[in-house]
Amino acid sequence: MNKQLFEKANEIIKTCNNASFGVLDEEGCPSASAVSLVNPQNITELYFATSIGGNKEKRIKANNKASICYYNSADDALANITLVGEAEICTDQETKSKYWLNWFIHMYPEGETDPNYCVIKFKTKRVSLYINHESAEFAI
Repeated sequence: MNKQLFEKANEIIKTCNNASFGVLDEEGCPSASAVSLVNPQNITELYFATSIGGNKEKRIKANNKASICYYNSADDALANITLVGEAEICTDQETKSKYWLNWFIHMYPEGETDPNYCVIKFKTKRVSLYINHESAEFAI
């Protein structure tokens, strides 16, 4: 593992505004969509908001293999951070409250106790990094 590149990736995800989350759909085909980012701290474990009954929630319950791609095309921080791992749906109130962001109120009008709000917990197993013309791949 390239520790320097690993640390750069951890810093980039804290300020990155763009991420795609991929899961397998009902036919076994990859399906990617944008996700609501929730205060990422490091690339080994990440959290995202989603809705109960939505495609992401249903697909994760059927097959928990997932991938996340953070990307940034700014000249001073060219980055593609691709993570492969496993996802789980968290519906317990402690987790929902911990990862609640005020702007979620637009999607979940009952707030952090909204029955349609849940959290995706993603644990990274494999990493592929391309940051400022440096690349690395490794398992966690």
